Amino acid sequence: MNEQIYLSHSPDETFAVGYSLGERLAAWPEPTGRVVLLSGELGSGKTQFVKGLAAALGLDPAEVTSPTFALVQAHAFPGGTLWHVDLYRLPTGPGAAEAIALAELLGQPGIVAIEWPERLGPVLPTLAASEDRTWRVYLDELQDGNRRITLHSPVG
Repeated sequence: MNEQIYLSHSPDETFAVGYSLGERLAAWPEPTGRVVLLSGELGSGKTQFVKGLAAALGLDPAEVTSPTFALVQAHAFPGGTLWHVDLYRLPTGPGAAEAIALAELLGQPGIVAIEWPERLGPVLPTLAASEDRTWRVYLDELQDGNRRITLHSPVG
């Protein structure tokens, strides 16, 4: 995987990094199986990042909200559906993948953006090993209030 590190000083800058990834995902040749795994503490900017990603796909970012209680929100765009998933309220383990019907989502045209992917438990290494289709995003809050966004992109 290739690693890129960004420093975000504001929600707008976090949005912009998400937008940049959204542009890359929109141009990706395979219509299915594009996955973005977003890790970070509460309030680190995961949903703001997904808003930027959605905007790059032609979606209204105001319609993208945290799916904490719904688990999955679907946003249709011309190339498929942006599936925004939040696993925060689920226990860690294979049941998390079943609760969101992950296998079905991965077979649909579009992009699956998963907040709190650690909750997938034993499913996560298999998903993350798909280096040709999985992006990993780590959002870390720094002591000065800024965010470090580390993006691991697929090889190739």
